Amino acid sequence: PTPEEFKLGLRDRKMEILPDPVLDAIRDDVSGFDVDFVIVAGDIAADSKYPEPETVDRWMAMMKDRLDADYAVPVYAIVGNHDVIRDEAIGKSIYERYFGPTYYSFNVKGTHFVVLDTQQLVGTSLVYTVDERQIAWLEQDLAAIAPDMPIIVFCHEPTYDWVDTPEGKTLFELLQESDIAALLSGHWHTNEVLREEPFYELTSGAVCGAWWEGPGPDGTGFGYRVFRAARGTLDSIWKRAGEDRVDVPGPSTAVLTWADRLEANVWGEATAAHYRWDGTAEVDLVVHFNGLWSSVAANLNVATLSDGYHNLILEFTMTDGRVITAEPSYYVSNPDLQLGEIFDHPDTFRGKIVAAPELEVRAVMGSDISAFDATKTIIVGDFPYAVARHDVIGIVGMYHPTSASPLKAYDNVFYVLLEEEDTE
Repeated sequence: PTPEEFKLGLRDRKMEILPDPVLDAIRDDVSGFDVDFVIVAGDIAADSKYPEPETVDRWMAMMKDRLDADYAVPVYAIVGNHDVIRDEAIGKSIYERYFGPTYYSFNVKGTHFVVLDTQQLVGTSLVYTVDERQIAWLEQDLAAIAPDMPIIVFCHEPTYDWVDTPEGKTLFELLQESDIAALLSGHWHTNEVLREEPFYELTSGAVCGAWWEGPGPDGTGFGYRVFRAARGTLDSIWKRAGEDRVDVPGPSTAVLTWADRLEANVWGEATAAHYRWDGTAEVDLVVHFNGLWSSVAANLNVATLSDGYHNLILEFTMTDGRVITAEPSYYVSNPDLQLGEIFDHPDTFRGKIVAAPELEVRAVMGSDISAFDATKTIIVGDFPYAVARHDVIGIVGMYHPTSASPLKAYDNVFYVLLEEEDTE
């Protein structure tokens, strides 16, 4: 509740942001839309390792009272590593007094939700794993549900923190065999899709950002995640507490090569969206509104951008006229390959995305053109722009050496007209 008490739990950090205004903003946000339940993904106390148990008890009681008062829907909790007293005689008992069992399950609207406890106290040390008793319970729990019922699993730590233990490996295999829809976690204070197979795994940022010192490691601190399950899919958006900002989960890498995938969301209904690189022309995007937030997805062509840092300017125009903007920065590093190199090594490049960033148009045959660099001439079918001889174009596409059009672009954004021949 205060910087002074915070130091009792986290001795190496300093509380710069008071939690109450952030918690108030999240409460006010969530009250504005129809939510089925709230789940707190662990680390309810600042840290239970150093303070007296009476202090931890008071912190847990304060948060339990606050959650009960703030939300009219069910509130579930997950035990985090910061919620465990490092004394086997006490352990998780204070957490359990206020928030109940450390692992359990519940059903909401045809979906089965499982909450796991990945904290095991061994003496005074905490190990991220599960025990055999919990695995046996989980096997029975999953065996009792309908075969076609979607399963979503919550735990505090991502799989990478516990899968290397023998019990963790058994748990991972059980989740894989059970064909769960998703595993959702916290702990890392970062928004990141960790895997798509054998199940979807997502870890989310923290309400406290970087432990109330500032934004989290990915810069998206002081917020919460909203999930929406519909027609067998699970969508989500990271929302800043009390703010409307653009959530840009993709591209997820800092260094872009040739092409990547743009994904972005904004809370509320947008009427239009577009992006541009630095000062280049705008590219319009198709906007999808799911009733809560608006999303866009598109292919990015960076093959014609110079190596170095570039800003992606992304703008959403909302129904009320507001323009909400994001400007993430990326580093572009395009391999300097010519067509001849690609053609000479089909075993490496066949079926892969490749780039021809600078080709000169040699001939125009209706919508088909021939183009070349210093090493090779190729035919490009159905080129979407009107071009003339000697114009310079850029292409990103799938390489198919036996095709009449060996570079097949699957999106018009992968064709770029770099410059037109000056006829004056």
